[in-house]
Amino acid sequence: MPSGDNSPCRIASFSGFMGDRYDALKTQAETGTGILFGDYLAEMNLAWRALELRKRPDLGYESGFLHHLKLALPAIKANRPKILTNAGALNPKGLAEETAKILSEAGIDLKVAYVEGDNLIHRLDELKAAGETFYHLEDDDRHLKGWEHEGGITSANAYVGARGVYEALKAGADVVISGRCTDASPVIAAAAWYHGWEWTNYDALAGALLAGHCIECGAYVTGGNSSGFTKYLSHYYNFSMGIAEINSDGTFVITKEKSKDGKWNGVVNDITVRSQILYEIQGNVYLNPDVQGIIDDIVVTDEGNDRVRVSGVRGRAPPPTTKAAICGVAGYQAEALVFATGLNVEEKFAALKLQISQFMADKVDQFTTWDMTQYGVAKPDADEEALATAMFRIFAQAKTLEAFGPAKTLRALVNPEGLGHFPGYQSQMDMRTTEPTPYIEYWPGRVSQKHLPLKVTFVGSSKTIDVPAVDNTEPLIPQKDYDSAQALEAGAYGETTRGPLGWIVHARSGDKGGNANVGFFVRNNDEYAWLKSLLSKAEIKRLMGKEYVGNRIERVELPGMLAVHFVLHDYLGKGVSSTARMDSLAKGVAEYLRARYVDLPNQYLDRGKI
Repeated sequence: MPSGDNSPCRIASFSGFMGDRYDALKTQAETGTGILFGDYLAEMNLAWRALELRKRPDLGYESGFLHHLKLALPAIKANRPKILTNAGALNPKGLAEETAKILSEAGIDLKVAYVEGDNLIHRLDELKAAGETFYHLEDDDRHLKGWEHEGGITSANAYVGARGVYEALKAGADVVISGRCTDASPVIAAAAWYHGWEWTNYDALAGALLAGHCIECGAYVTGGNSSGFTKYLSHYYNFSMGIAEINSDGTFVITKEKSKDGKWNGVVNDITVRSQILYEIQGNVYLNPDVQGIIDDIVVTDEGNDRVRVSGVRGRAPPPTTKAAICGVAGYQAEALVFATGLNVEEKFAALKLQISQFMADKVDQFTTWDMTQYGVAKPDADEEALATAMFRIFAQAKTLEAFGPAKTLRALVNPEGLGHFPGYQSQMDMRTTEPTPYIEYWPGRVSQKHLPLKVTFVGSSKTIDVPAVDNTEPLIPQKDYDSAQALEAGAYGETTRGPLGWIVHARSGDKGGNANVGFFVRNNDEYAWLKSLLSKAEIKRLMGKEYVGNRIERVELPGMLAVHFVLHDYLGKGVSSTARMDSLAKGVAEYLRARYVDLPNQYLDRGKI
């Protein structure tokens, strides 16, 4: 497939985390796009697959891919695209063999390969003997040895790069299934194979990294999770999937899947692309096992007609280490829900908290996490009971089942006083969440890339390819961190109106281990100076309100995207799989902060609200 004519490498997404739209592989295959890419992994589902493997050693992969594959068989047979996915999770061999079987039964003679080497679960002792301490991503003084749980380590995977997928393509593979490569790695591999890049072509590799980041989350780049969604409410369904057209120099265009009958909605514009670029980044340096992408000078240009050009990404040699996602069973967790309606909701929940506190007494000390939080408020004078109702959540984690009492449940806490409850009391009818279940805790460690050779195997063949470990590395480039250069002066931007920040400012947030990241950006160039001066570290702490509890905060400006980006450290505690927050992926952080009130310049507000 490599063209040799300098044409763009066109890669179409068909999945962002466990499948997105169920028929996207089918519809993308029908378009005739030569390379299809599906991302199926996140920190959460590796932990889930680890628990699954305890009961079903034959599984451990994302089986949804097989359903998507079966739907797409006629189009795959007709157009024979390359299909790249990390759906192999903890068992890429198993998924590859099932994939090859399905293709063969359908009379499709595609070569299926799988990449191994990311799974470290059986190498931990060997790697520790070689000097690996798997120290924490953000703290050189914290090592895996002090973290390990009685429940044992259930999974340990290095975030590997693109070279295994690249070698598979180079050797003629049509379908390549990997485990925990980074989300964008298959895109980097495809572009490097298509354009014939060397692994030292860092600027181009960094461009492909950002292109992969844009389309790795499926419908996110076509309007999903976008703060501008209200403009598309009439057709906010049937999202098309993103497509990246990567040039030989690493610059790229993001566009979308289109259908002849106009069935697929969604939009690609500078808002959706900037939103996705800002999603789950560390700061001004986007790290990857194959390249360090520097995005200080990134420029996003809307060309219209669902086409957005991205340029200005620079690259440096990859870092000597990569992330190692290590998961272990930390204990048991359960939650219970109570609802209050109408007047005096806060007082009603205060009464319940008092009752629970009296009932629990010193039993709370047996829990590692104990949280009682009100979610939402009752709307005054609501004309529906649902809108006049708020929720109270009791969430608990403990190392042992015994902490939950003789009945081993939180059920008693839903109503500790029987009928002595507040007026209008309601609880959940389905009590299954009150029964303690094992939960996974996540250790975001680091491992040396020199210890991570990969292996490519073709299903039905003795042919294997040994892929050497990455050795051309440079030290990590420090993330920039600085405050506003100029304080916001009253009246500097004319008359103002007090209102939600999100009336004129877009934002996107997500999780990075135990941290939350959030990027804010404005619509027009002349609004950027105001945004930079407004969003100081002191102001973001004020906007966080009671959510700010002394967390370390990093801040950087990205002028090519008219953006100010923050990392809110430890916002999620120990990460997605064990956080006590309902907003476990930190996707609501941006919307919470956009709803906070600031003084908005009327000259920008007059342009219309987002």
